[in-house]
Amino acid sequence: MEKTKPSFRKHDSHKRLKLSANWRKPRGRQSKVRLHKRGYQRGPAAGFGNAKAVFGLVKGLTPVRVSTPAEIEPLDAKKHGVIIASTVGGRKREAIITAAKAKNLTFLIDAEKQVAAVKAKLATKKKVKDARVAAKAKKKEKKTLDEKVKKDEEKKEEKSSEELKAEKIEEKKEQDKVLTQKQA
Repeated sequence: MEKTKPSFRKHDSHKRLKLSANWRKPRGRQSKVRLHKRGYQRGPAAGFGNAKAVFGLVKGLTPVRVSTPAEIEPLDAKKHGVIIASTVGGRKREAIITAAKAKNLTFLIDAEKQVAAVKAKLATKKKVKDARVAAKAKKKEKKTLDEKVKKDEEKKEEKSSEELKAEKIEEKKEQDKVLTQKQA
């Protein structure tokens, strides 16, 4: 049906390079195209629309917007084309694509690139998470080692403080002896 439809160009786009060829409605006061004069190019009009039999079809298929894998079950591969909703996340998108491939449904978007992108993103996310978990475990391990070292130091200090107390007691006893000897 597209072959029977003429291509509409912007007026004089073939003469001026800076004008793009895509259609824009002429708005000039004396524009012959706007006035639909004979001999000038034609613009889009109601008669150039698609036939009702093919209206709204994409690649000959009815587009269906899908947001969950369950919505794929009633679709027919010969009649429907799948468009995944833009709000669907990566994991669910991957599940939808695998379910649609199992039913041989056609995608009206490039699903292979999306699956590859989702898998790459999930892989990088997993690497980051694994690195974070490893760093956390290493930090915890270091913390336990630090705690052990602190406990050992405290025990040594306790021992040394007990030894100091014992030494002070012995010194006091010696001083007492010396004092008692001088008086006698």
